[in-house]
Amino acid sequence: MRRRRLGGELRRLREAAGIDVEAAAAELDCSVGKIRHIENGRNAPRKPELTALVNLYGIAEDQHVVFEEIRREAARPGWWSQARLPTWLQTYVGAETDAHTVSTFTLELIPGLLQIEPYARTVHEIEGLVDIDRKVAARVRRQQRLVADEYPLTLNAVISEATLHRVANAPFAKDQFRHLLTMGQRANITVRILPFSAGLHVSLNGGFILLEFDPEVSLTAAYVEYAVGGDLVDDQVVVARMAEKFATLRELAMSEEESAHFIREWI
Repeated sequence: MRRRRLGGELRRLREAAGIDVEAAAAELDCSVGKIRHIENGRNAPRKPELTALVNLYGIAEDQHVVFEEIRREAARPGWWSQARLPTWLQTYVGAETDAHTVSTFTLELIPGLLQIEPYARTVHEIEGLVDIDRKVAARVRRQQRLVADEYPLTLNAVISEATLHRVANAPFAKDQFRHLLTMGQRANITVRILPFSAGLHVSLNGGFILLEFDPEVSLTAAYVEYAVGGDLVDDQVVVARMAEKFATLRELAMSEEESAHFIREWI
């Protein structure tokens, strides 16, 4: 997310200065593609490259210092980069790691951060994935942020009742339901069930995730996963609409206390 923020700022400043991509590439003696990769957050610039660009764009020294701090943080490889995850999933895990709050709505899956290992393993097996041990281990590592002693991740989960029906006959169902109850008791986690009785709702076509960050990292982003991948969305108009949808779903869902009682009935 720091790379994306830095790249977006550099693109904005380049355009404000009336400098085209070709001129920026000439300044760095590199390809146009490299400038585009920096601006879309795929790559972080090296220190001399950032200095050359900010000088070209006429950026003030105090801004340069801020950008250099972001660049330094953005250049650090995260643990997920060594986990051999698909590129689209690496993008999400990196964003999740930088976030301070995650709000998720799921239609038929327990949220990944609340899945027990047998559930996660079974889902991966059904999907026919390879290297399942590595993927399950990565999911378990992501979950550690929920129970961290300092600055634990805040998780707000709205889960469709359909999710409980899907898992109800699995041999690990009761353990998964107990885990939901246990995690829902933590101060940084809320679990709400959206019952069938709520009827039609604003996200019938799929689940989604909202990620909130500290101001120096990024604006709020959204993530939408589909059958064979996922997309991180940072268009603030789209993100605002999705945030409105999540607020509506929370209102339609049971309270935390009602949800806990409802889950207990499945054990």
